[in-house]
Amino acid sequence: MKAYKVSSKKQFESLLLEAERELNNLRMIENEITDLVAVHGKSWVKGYSWPMESESQFLVDKMYQDQGRPNFRERLVCYQTKLNNRVRGAIHVFEQQFCPQYTDRIYVTEQISLLYNWIKKKYPHSVGSEYLTDVNWLTKLRFQLSIIPQKLNHQDLTALSFSDNVLNHILSFDCLEHIPDYKCALREIYRTLKPKGVLLFSVPFNTNAEKTEIRASLDNNSQIIFHSEPEYHGNPMSKKGSLSYYTFGWEVLEDLRGVGFTESFALVYWSEKYMYLGGPQLLLCAIKK
Repeated sequence: MKAYKVSSKKQFESLLLEAERELNNLRMIENEITDLVAVHGKSWVKGYSWPMESESQFLVDKMYQDQGRPNFRERLVCYQTKLNNRVRGAIHVFEQQFCPQYTDRIYVTEQISLLYNWIKKKYPHSVGSEYLTDVNWLTKLRFQLSIIPQKLNHQDLTALSFSDNVLNHILSFDCLEHIPDYKCALREIYRTLKPKGVLLFSVPFNTNAEKTEIRASLDNNSQIIFHSEPEYHGNPMSKKGSLSYYTFGWEVLEDLRGVGFTESFALVYWSEKYMYLGGPQLLLCAIKK
């Protein structure tokens, strides 16, 4: 699978023009699936599962749909691994682009997830975590029992417990938008990565915007100020979900360079073979010198 490296809004727009025919063909496939889901409530489509390394079928249904259109990013769930489009693609890009080794130290900013379980099984030196500061003891106990013999780990991405220069890779998917001071988190990520270490992450990202939209912020008394309609994302630790403070724009690549990363770019991909549908998929990457 080809993952295209782009470093600006202009490069991204040029890529879309060059790939217009291919993307239109994928949109036709999406429309066919959408029609099937509208009639039957769900549809199974065939493709190749990178995590499973074999052919599989992928479920598309009405969960998270928007105005009658399936949420292809969060669905296309592999029958065998139960991993959705977004997660399968992240694993694929990570392994294909950065060739992690069995002994690498990988930090994943989640622990109660199928993604972390998959990473931990293949790369045993990996560690995951959840943010537990605001979680009551009963919820902590319930999740701790669910992952025995592992320990439920707490990390604050703005104050990581890792020493300097100890991690080969950090994987963070749909996490940074929930941190009011995300630049502090980026500095901590940079600090803990080894030289040549890689950060691969996803966030809500507006490909049409240069600037990052601040959806909410904290005042001097740590009270939330809303600048747009509140948006909450699913969180296994909270029934309410987690507030999204940002919708990022291309300037986040500058933010990454600002904390010290020598390279920052987006990796854009799509695939009929692997069933990465829903338009161009995008992951952000930064590499430490």
